[in-house]
Amino acid sequence: MSSIKDVAAKANVSVKTVSRVLGGFEGVSDKTKNKVEAAMKALEFYPSAAAQSLRGQEKGIVCLITEHLTTTPDSFDIIAGIQHECEKHSKLLMIGESGGNEQSFSRLVDDFRRQRAEAIIYATVYHREVNIKQSFNKCPLILVNCFESQLKHPTILPDDYKGAYKLTEELLNLGHTKIAYLTLFEDMPATPLRTLGFKDAHEAKGISVEEELIKIGVCTDPEDEFAQLPDVLRDIMSRHERPTAICCGNDKMAMRVFMLIRQMGYKIPQTISIVGYDNYKLIAENLLPKLSTVSLPYFRMGQLAAQIAINKELQSHTKTHEISGELLLRGSHSSA
Repeated sequence: MSSIKDVAAKANVSVKTVSRVLGGFEGVSDKTKNKVEAAMKALEFYPSAAAQSLRGQEKGIVCLITEHLTTTPDSFDIIAGIQHECEKHSKLLMIGESGGNEQSFSRLVDDFRRQRAEAIIYATVYHREVNIKQSFNKCPLILVNCFESQLKHPTILPDDYKGAYKLTEELLNLGHTKIAYLTLFEDMPATPLRTLGFKDAHEAKGISVEEELIKIGVCTDPEDEFAQLPDVLRDIMSRHERPTAICCGNDKMAMRVFMLIRQMGYKIPQTISIVGYDNYKLIAENLLPKLSTVSLPYFRMGQLAAQIAINKELQSHTKTHEISGELLLRGSHSSA
C-alpha cells in the first residue's frame, strides 16, 4: 500500500505539506493541493480513518455485528435499514459476522474499536436474550432483535404482542370464535408475547379462549421440526366443534399446515382460514392462496438502530423500543 511518503515524493512536496492537505489546514495553495490530490489518486492512497479521527477528523463509521444476517433472506432487511440510514448521513457501515460465537463477537468488538467506530450495533436472527460481557462506556452498543436481562443499552425489538393481537383481532372481526393457535417453542421470548396477544384479543371481544386449541406446533426432531404437526392437526380438527381458523407460529409452519389440511380434505379459506407470522416472502407470496400474515419490521428496526448510533443524544436514552409489524391480509383467510 502506498504511504504518505510516496504521495509526497510523487507530488514533489514535503510529508508535512501532504499532512496539511489531509488535515484540511489553511495556508496550502490550490496548485499544491491539486498536485497532492492528483498524486493520491494516481497511487490509490487513502488516509487511515483511525489516523484521521486522532486528528479530530471523524469520518463516521458505524459497525454492525450479526450472527447470520447476511445469509438469512428476510432478516437481511435489518442490514438494509441500517445501510439506508448510514447513506443518508454519509456514514460508512462496516459489517462483521460472529456466527453466534462469543469469541468472534469479542474479537469483532476489539477490531471495530480500533477503527474508531462511532457505535456498534449487534443484531440477531431472531428475537432472543443475549449476554454482553464487554463494557461500552466510550463506544455505545445498540441491540437489535435481542435484549439483556438487565437493560444497559438501547434495545430495539419487534412488538410480538401487538402483531399477534392485530392478527387475532382480524379473525375475530370476521366471525371466527374458535381459533386454534399453533405456537413455536415455549422458551422463545416471542412465544409468550404472541400467545398473550392472542388471548387479549379474545378478551377484548368478550370471547373465551379454548386452551385446548393452543398447541405447540414444533418439536426437537433434528430432521423435521414439524414432525408432530399431523398428530396436532388431527387432534384439533377431530373435536366436536372444530376451529374455523388456525394461527401458525411462523410462515414455515403455515406452509406445512396448508399441505396437511388439504390432505385432510379441507379447503383454504372456504372451510378453514390459515394465517402465519413473519411475512417470509418466499413462502407467503407463493402459497396458493397467498398467506395472510404479520411482517417483522426489520427494515424500520435497522433504521432506528442506525439513527441511535449516529445521534449521541438518542444514545443517552437507554430504553427498549418496540416496533409493530404490518398486518398483511391476503387470500388465506375469510369470514367464518
